[in-house]
Amino acid sequence: MQTMEPNATVIELHFNLNVIEDWPPVSIEGILCTKILEGYRLESPPLFVKGLSVGDIISVEFDSVNNIKSWKILSHSSRTTIWILRTGPNDNIRPVLEGLKSLGCKSVELSELGCYSVDVPAEVSIADADTLLSSLDPSNAAAVFPSFRHN
Repeated sequence: MQTMEPNATVIELHFNLNVIEDWPPVSIEGILCTKILEGYRLESPPLFVKGLSVGDIISVEFDSVNNIKSWKILSHSSRTTIWILRTGPNDNIRPVLEGLKSLGCKSVELSELGCYSVDVPAEVSIADADTLLSSLDPSNAAAVFPSFRHN
């Protein structure tokens, strides 16, 4: 059971990223989380931290400047994270994101770099999400599932 501490607020935790050959395009990612008794619960989908989804509860280890240098999943949610990356000059990502939103998904984006992350709740059909993703032009966009939890 997830127990929220009194007066819990959503905060942004900063994750250190390992940049190799200019990827990811940032060295730190901020992810919205809520501090609960067990640790921190993710409230937004990560753009670059692999293996995490909204609702996951993690324990963290901070570095000397209060960024997260390591983390461990204490409890998995049943949600899926989809990353969409613009790889070419023309894309049709916006209509796909709107379609996913109409299914009940939420997203975060770093649109100036063409990076998008989508939270897919367990009650959303992954087949419906796949149908929307299949409309992406593969010469201009790519989609991956860094955290797949649907059955």
